[in-house]
Amino acid sequence: MKSVVDVILSYGLIELLLSLLGNLEPPSIIRKINKQFENRGGVSSYSKPCPYKGFRRDIVAVIGNCVYRRKHVQNEIRQRNAILLLLQQCVIDEDNPFLREWGINCARNMLEGNEENEKVVEQLEFQGTVDVPELAALGFQVEVDLRTRRAKLVNVP
Repeated sequence: MKSVVDVILSYGLIELLLSLLGNLEPPSIIRKINKQFENRGGVSSYSKPCPYKGFRRDIVAVIGNCVYRRKHVQNEIRQRNAILLLLQQCVIDEDNPFLREWGINCARNMLEGNEENEKVVEQLEFQGTVDVPELAALGFQVEVDLRTRRAKLVNVP
């Protein structure tokens, strides 16, 4: 017998939620990063704003719960090239309280027991750091250790 979640999923819930999430403007911190990119001559396109505070968080929470121990749903996320989209939700967002926590939960559930999804994440490459004004105001900046490729906070001289 199918669970209630499996019945709902059979109607295309994941496709709908990923479409909604992909059409939203990115979380506030990513918007700031995109603005820096645009200021350096890059091109970025903004999408629709969230219709209410917490909308993005709610979508990520539902996806995270749907992928929990459901390999076919984990695979669907990968097949729809949505792993990076979901990883981008692991940030603090002023308009979506607890988005970071739900994003981390979703990422864990999406990767748990799924080697193919883990390989996709392993193949992601470090692109560099971004200036974060809030950190600079506190006298810090992010540097990356070239040997370990890990980010660390350092005092700004």
